[in-house]
Amino acid sequence: MMQSEVKKALEEALAERQINKAAFDEMVRWLTDEEFEEFVPDLQKKIEERDWKFLMDAFYRLLVFGGTGGVRGSMAIGTNRMNNHIIRRASQAYAAYLHAYKADIVDRGVAIAYDTRHNSKTFAQETARVLAANGIPVKMYDYYRATPQLSFTVRRLECAGGIVITASHNPPEFNGYKIYDENGVQLLPDEGFKIAEEFDKANDIKKMDFEEALSRGLVSYISKDLDREFIEQAKKVSVYDGRGIKIAYSPLHGVGTQSVLPVLKELGFDDVDVVDEQMSLDGEFPNVHNHFPNPEFPAVYEETIQLAKQKGADLGLVSDPDADRLGIAVPDKDGTWHVLSGNQAAVFMAFFYLSRLKEAGAMPKKPVIIKTSLTTELLRDVAESFGAEVIGDLLVGFKYIGDRAEHLPADKTFLFGCEETTGYVFGNSYRDKGADSAALIAAEATTWAKEKGKTPIDVLEDIYRQYGFYADRVYYKLIEGLGTFEQMNMAMAKLRGNLPTEIAGRKVLKALDRLTGQVRDGQSGELLETRDWDKGDMLSFFFTNDERIAVHVRPSGTEPKMKYYSIVKGDLKEKTKEEVGLEAREFEESIVAIFDEILSSIKVDVFQDE
Repeated sequence: MMQSEVKKALEEALAERQINKAAFDEMVRWLTDEEFEEFVPDLQKKIEERDWKFLMDAFYRLLVFGGTGGVRGSMAIGTNRMNNHIIRRASQAYAAYLHAYKADIVDRGVAIAYDTRHNSKTFAQETARVLAANGIPVKMYDYYRATPQLSFTVRRLECAGGIVITASHNPPEFNGYKIYDENGVQLLPDEGFKIAEEFDKANDIKKMDFEEALSRGLVSYISKDLDREFIEQAKKVSVYDGRGIKIAYSPLHGVGTQSVLPVLKELGFDDVDVVDEQMSLDGEFPNVHNHFPNPEFPAVYEETIQLAKQKGADLGLVSDPDADRLGIAVPDKDGTWHVLSGNQAAVFMAFFYLSRLKEAGAMPKKPVIIKTSLTTELLRDVAESFGAEVIGDLLVGFKYIGDRAEHLPADKTFLFGCEETTGYVFGNSYRDKGADSAALIAAEATTWAKEKGKTPIDVLEDIYRQYGFYADRVYYKLIEGLGTFEQMNMAMAKLRGNLPTEIAGRKVLKALDRLTGQVRDGQSGELLETRDWDKGDMLSFFFTNDERIAVHVRPSGTEPKMKYYSIVKGDLKEKTKEEVGLEAREFEESIVAIFDEILSSIKVDVFQDE
């Protein structure tokens, strides 16, 4: 029962507009409903401390289901945080979806995996409790596994779907819940919306004791034989037998020790040194810069590069905590180390991979490479020169790559998929990005280059001279305050209503709205065409007919963050790389300024309905 002093404090906070009515109602429910019994002590403590800023943000809305095909956020009490209730709520929604839309295969069950993050094992068991109570068989791993192994497992065991508990590369306070379909593909928006509807209204949550579910066979553990099969499938993508390099590697306190290391060592890369202080399986990521294990950030590589210099290594590798992303660092001929961007790494690996297939006479008749629309067009130029088809019109998110790979015509062969955020996959054994196969290809590519007397930097320079240089810039900007997602949505709507005709002093030739597929003349606004592409909240501005020079803007689907992308192509016979890069930076600064002006005019009042 809610204590009178706690109720009085809530009522006073409501009257003083420290919290709104939605947050007030939710907190009352959490204090009185049996479903939330476990959270009452923490909630009462926060109320007694009058921590209204936290409580308002934690309870004023329900965490959004979507983005990554599930939910993701920081862990704490509240409807706008990740906790056992949100996990159970998402699982009840997923169970309802499976019974409604996958009734013919629901008996195949759902696979569950989890990584080293705080509460991952608990969240996995809470998921299993709800699914089992809803009559859905659960097959789960009994310890940490790499995210791509979940995709592999769904396919291998022919499950109705899968769930992985992870927040990938986010800081320690985050965790997430990501759903996969029966093909091992992260849930696409059309299906995600169906679960989101169930999630928003899920009040009657079924659950049973986890140990009881185990004893009754409703939950079972997956055989360790699949660990061996997962490693074996990654080894199959090998295209080169050279092994004469030294490698420095760090799993950033994650599960790459169970995927990346075995693949490298079992295929003969014996000279691998690891960053000892980052080898522990620890969700706090204690020895990672700012505890932020994202391979997109150069600071993450410091310890690995230091080790590489000490050992005279030719290649530095880092995998993020759930081992679905791979970061690559390499030295040039002068011994200066460079962290490759996701785009640079993709081009380097693809050029090697395609070269080797051609040299070995192993290129399939209709090879296909799949990338997102924000991944460098240099990859298209390279791949097409080898006769490969490139599917490159996809929205951000590896789910789109996995889905296209799954549904290719039978006469086409999927070779490689990538996105600019250090996500890659080779081969057909699973439908998500994975550090395992990418690490193998990166190692073989570096060996291949070394045996030609070159570094990976030299290979990239050769590629730039042959195909042209692309400057690809990405800028992230956090949106602050309450109603951050509402702010971003409103700002995007305003931008759509008043599309810029000029960015950085250069006239816009065409503007593409990915929500509608409409392409408009950059000056008159006349509708030129409507493209049948995946729909998502992104605006793209093009400055050439071939769309090789572009600016893109989109809100993050999981964080209160705007993302800006600028892509400029230059001929190195006419311009230096620095000059091309300056153009890209000018584009970036201009679109950020345009959007900031729009954002400054937007005020979201979370008390407006009261």
